[in-house]
Amino acid sequence: MATVINRWVDSSSSFKLGLATITLTTIGYGVVQVIKRLSNDVKPLPPPPGPPRQFLIGNLRQFPKDHFYEKFCEWQKEYGDVVYVEIPGIPMVIISSYEIAQNLLGKRPNSTSGRLTGYMLREVMGLKWTTTFLQPGPQHSHHRQMLRRGIGPQRVASHTDNIEKNTVGLVLSLQDFEGDPHALVLDTVGRIVIEVTYGTKLRSIMGKELSSWNAELVHLFSSAFSTFWLVDIFHFLRLVPSWVPGASFKKIGDRSIWLSQQVRYTAFNKAQELYKSGDIGHSLAADLLDEFGSSEDVMDTLATLYGAGSDTTASATNAFIYALFLFPEVSQKVYEEVITVTNGTRLPQTSDRVNLPYAEAVWKEAFRWKTFVPIGIAHVNTQDEIVSGSLIKAGTLINLNNGFMLMDPKVWGDPEAFRPERFLEAGAHALPNPLVVAFGYGARVCPGIYLADKTGFHIATTIAALYEIAPLEGRSRPKPELTEYTDTAFRLPVGFECRFIPRDARAEHLLRTMAISTEATIS
Repeated sequence: MATVINRWVDSSSSFKLGLATITLTTIGYGVVQVIKRLSNDVKPLPPPPGPPRQFLIGNLRQFPKDHFYEKFCEWQKEYGDVVYVEIPGIPMVIISSYEIAQNLLGKRPNSTSGRLTGYMLREVMGLKWTTTFLQPGPQHSHHRQMLRRGIGPQRVASHTDNIEKNTVGLVLSLQDFEGDPHALVLDTVGRIVIEVTYGTKLRSIMGKELSSWNAELVHLFSSAFSTFWLVDIFHFLRLVPSWVPGASFKKIGDRSIWLSQQVRYTAFNKAQELYKSGDIGHSLAADLLDEFGSSEDVMDTLATLYGAGSDTTASATNAFIYALFLFPEVSQKVYEEVITVTNGTRLPQTSDRVNLPYAEAVWKEAFRWKTFVPIGIAHVNTQDEIVSGSLIKAGTLINLNNGFMLMDPKVWGDPEAFRPERFLEAGAHALPNPLVVAFGYGARVCPGIYLADKTGFHIATTIAALYEIAPLEGRSRPKPELTEYTDTAFRLPVGFECRFIPRDARAEHLLRTMAISTEATIS
């Protein structure tokens, strides 16, 4: 009897289990079908708004061949802070909002730190070796790690003597100078960065050659960066002979490749010779050769630091100097603040910066007002992203309209006014930091930011402490709103010419003392 009961219980349990399984399966199938129907009814998110696209060629006809910044600002006014544009093979968005840029690039670095550099720059000009253009990954991380070893926030102070020494040479050279000071500033910054990168000895041996090669290479890059090239779309044009009309890009590419070889290999080979002989001195090259030995990654990291660091820092410094020229009342305030710290009896030192809040505000405002980097280096996303209710598909070029972000009236209120006080007022902490906009976001923030910031600020405030920056004799100061700028990656004011007049007797005395000290050191 017990056996029969047990069999009945077992069969009953099996029946109930089977019934439950069928029930759950049926419910699950029904849920899946409902989800499918719902998903079919949901429309995919659209791309951001933008100019109408034409069949096959997209926005090729509307896309600017130069002056990208002006066109991007026109599109911002018409379509908003995120604009979608397509040219054959290259979907892109243009971001004109600092908040959106931070959310997309600063807070989602794992998926938005890629590069989609133009074929012209990457292949035709042979610049794909630079840290700036490397794709995220072990090699890119290694380059950045090596740069932090030499110029990161914990190491940049070790270059203070170098910065202050070369700044003395610059301010002495300005006494009888008339004209555009950019070349002198670039030469001084180049000296500083060469010594940081390769050491004093190498600079004395081949500094002029290296500076000349790099200046030409940066000029080619800066011009090419702000120009639309058909070869970026139709790569086969690279095979066209250079004598064919319209193939000037070939000559630019060939020259760029040759210059790259000099900046990379010639400088590195000399640095290795000096390292082996023990003559290289304090430099990032010595540190990296000590730790990693001779490798192509070390070579390219050093070349990137020197190549990218010089022009960026010089352009920032030039923007500060030009602001002091246009706005003498601002220049006077910087001078008065520095004098309260130095009493006019010595030059400012890099350590004085914490006591110069107004000069700090002017430095930030010089980055913001008519910024020298109107278009940032583009990112590319590796997965779909949703921004402001629109879909940015994976593989989209993300252009940064820095110039609009830093002149956005919704953020700055009176963006056309050069007003450093905005960074000293209540609520200033909520304003975007113009240096962040200029130097990039997330995993792509420029590792040279600390050296550029330290060098440029010191040079600029030292000049302000010693000189009034005046128009050439017989000329008047130009109106700020009438200033024209070069159409380049690092834009400069067109026609900027000035002279440097010592502030007072104390400044003249300091200049004489420095000249005597420098002559004694040389002799």
